[in-house]
Amino acid sequence: MYPHRIRLRGPWQYEPLARLGGESTALPPAGIMKLPCTWSEGGLADFAGRVRFRRRFQWLGRLDAHERIWLTFQDVAGAAEVWLNDRQLGKLADADRSFEFDVTGLLQARNQLIVDVESAKTDGGLRGEVALEVRCMACLRAVQCALVEKDGKRFLEATGEVAGSADQPLELYVLLDGKTVGYTTVEATVPGRTFRLVSDELPASAGGTHTVRVELVNAATVWYGLEQSVSFTRPPEAGG
Repeated sequence: MYPHRIRLRGPWQYEPLARLGGESTALPPAGIMKLPCTWSEGGLADFAGRVRFRRRFQWLGRLDAHERIWLTFQDVAGAAEVWLNDRQLGKLADADRSFEFDVTGLLQARNQLIVDVESAKTDGGLRGEVALEVRCMACLRAVQCALVEKDGKRFLEATGEVAGSADQPLELYVLLDGKTVGYTTVEATVPGRTFRLVSDELPASAGGTHTVRVELVNAATVWYGLEQSVSFTRPPEAGG
């Protein structure tokens, strides 16, 4: 079942490169930071500017023909510039969000990942998880699940994108606490195609916190699956 995640958490090397505004005061020394965290939490209190993060890792895996591998960033506080094995992957002016790069074919047995983060705030840094993610040729992105009500009835709505490629339409399932409540077919495109799936009517008595799982399926194989928690407010009793 996909995706397979390889988390790059733990010790990273860091090196302050410049203070904001080019101040001439001495830079803090380089060191080791256990990520994910903001740099103020990792030993760079009261620092605003540009910091280089470096992580070395091995890749001994083998990809099948239908698989791809992505480098994912859950949450970077500040602008970011990313290199893998001295190749620039991208530069984001404002990276206070998740982003990712397709690194299929770029990985070697031994790799070096460098991320420069620049922030005018003292809580900049790699505050979210960095990971390698093995996926199939199509995947889900930006999925959001929420409870919606219409004419006094309750439904579960899932929205997002199907990105990548497939040689046939893919199936999309929404499961509530392990039970299928919604289904449709979708087409995958490289830039991503949006979808909106509304479930069957939910029991009026549903309340509390529930686990929602969204699965993208190709020929009975789950190509991508993810889970979210959704809280339902229990309706008041009649006459209450």
